[in-house]
Amino acid sequence: MNKMEIREKLIAEIKQVENVKLLKVLYNMLTGEVIEKDYVLNEAQISAINEAREQYRGGESFTNEEVDRETEEWLKE
Repeated sequence: MNKMEIREKLIAEIKQVENVKLLKVLYNMLTGEVIEKDYVLNEAQISAINEAREQYRGGESFTNEEVDRETEEWLKE
């Protein structure tokens, strides 16, 4: 599937969404803009989020499979 096909499918799916909360989440994901502020974060939470973003930008992340594997190992202990 090429970029235009994906874009057209996304637009078609989004046009069918009736759930306003879901639309807001999708909008935020696409733009990074927060339409509505739902949570108030403290400094420690903001710092943790910023640190996680920097780690992600630096390539320090795990695949879902890696996380699932580690979780399974942790649960066995």
